[in-house]
Amino acid sequence: MRLVRNFLIISLCASYGKADVISDLYDALHMDRINEIIRLEGIQDAEGTGEAYLPPNSVDRFVAQAKSVYQLEAMERDFKRLLTQNLSIPDANKILLFYQKPLGKVASELEVSARIAISDAHIEEMAKLKLKEAVKSKNKRLDEIESVIRTLELVEQNLIGAYAAQFAFMYELSKLGVIELSKQEMIDLITNDEEKLKSEILEWLMAFSHMAYTPMSDKEFSDYSDFSKSELGIALNKALFRFTMRWRRISLSVLQVYWENS
Repeated sequence: MRLVRNFLIISLCASYGKADVISDLYDALHMDRINEIIRLEGIQDAEGTGEAYLPPNSVDRFVAQAKSVYQLEAMERDFKRLLTQNLSIPDANKILLFYQKPLGKVASELEVSARIAISDAHIEEMAKLKLKEAVKSKNKRLDEIESVIRTLELVEQNLIGAYAAQFAFMYELSKLGVIELSKQEMIDLITNDEEKLKSEILEWLMAFSHMAYTPMSDKEFSDYSDFSKSELGIALNKALFRFTMRWRRISLSVLQVYWENS
């Protein structure tokens, strides 16, 4: 009985310890600011979708449903849960330790600031222009940026995410009767221009990364690239990708709620 009681105490302490680490990591990555952007973009997407596919008198209700889905407290809980499920305690501690160091703090702040900025279409275009200038001037950092993107399989992950979101979106529209396509027709339509989409994804990732890391010194940039391509960096990226994929799926519940109440 004593052994069982001791095991329970150890297990509970481990759970609380991991919860603390995950909470600290959430703060270190500035995920509260990222979630605000995801929420804003989700609501903006809902506005565009409503205006494109729904009767004018239904748009406000559709947008209101989007706002009810994108609740920041729920997003925070979900992110922490997914990190808890996908990172071991030792890995979570090591990743947190990195982001508590000066380089980690600089990197997370630069990435979040760039992510917020590039959500503006004008800033995105400017970032792409700056990327073209960097290509012309043969900026040596671009090869390393592309190496990180390749190691983390960011193009493939974003392609899968885009396809999954587009298919689920079209499927919900078909249930609403807005479009009449078979599942195979949807797949064919979505995957029709794969190479173009991959090129666009790579361009965006390169433009974002170039903009985000420009303020870094060469030493900082090199060290951060090494971390990003390490086992810890890859593990963190996979956890972040799962969070993004989950909220792409959750965003579709806006359409589902509308369909159920129509």
